[in-house]
Amino acid sequence: MKTCNKCNIAKEFSEFHKRTIRGKVGLQYSCKVCQNKYNKLYRQDIRPAYWNSKDGYFSIKDNWKYIEDYNRADKAIKVYLMKIKEFFYIGYTKARINVRLNTHRADYYSKSRGKLPGLHNVWDTMSEDEIKESINSTIVLQTKKGTRYEAEKLEKKWIKRYLKQGYNLLNRQHNR
Repeated sequence: MKTCNKCNIAKEFSEFHKRTIRGKVGLQYSCKVCQNKYNKLYRQDIRPAYWNSKDGYFSIKDNWKYIEDYNRADKAIKVYLMKIKEFFYIGYTKARINVRLNTHRADYYSKSRGKLPGLHNVWDTMSEDEIKESINSTIVLQTKKGTRYEAEKLEKKWIKRYLKQGYNLLNRQHNR
């Protein structure tokens, strides 16, 4: 038996949806009935414009195409170069390039700041407009179909090429 945190009624385990977090399988905090009520409320009252099939997010065909592409495993690899003051940063992504760049910005402003210390330390010395300018300076060096393993190899190839040419790269783990 488990007690629902919404209705506070003890119910059988089968009355709760499964929940997996960090590899551990468990059950949701609220029962199926309460969770379904909340989901309906969310779609109808909290974010109706988003879920509206006439003019919401899902009404736009390009968004469906993006979702389909996003869920595909064989997305193209994009290796990109970002100029930050007198430095450069090379990275890769299998997502849309604007999604990856927005992730860089979000990581910088969140608690994930330790992920790219070279990039974030330079951004610490810059204004918001300069950070936006550095993100907008990004160019795609190469696009190719492949796996994440192939993407890492491709990124390393570009890093070596730019290091040989004397560029000052912020890719810390590769500059050692």
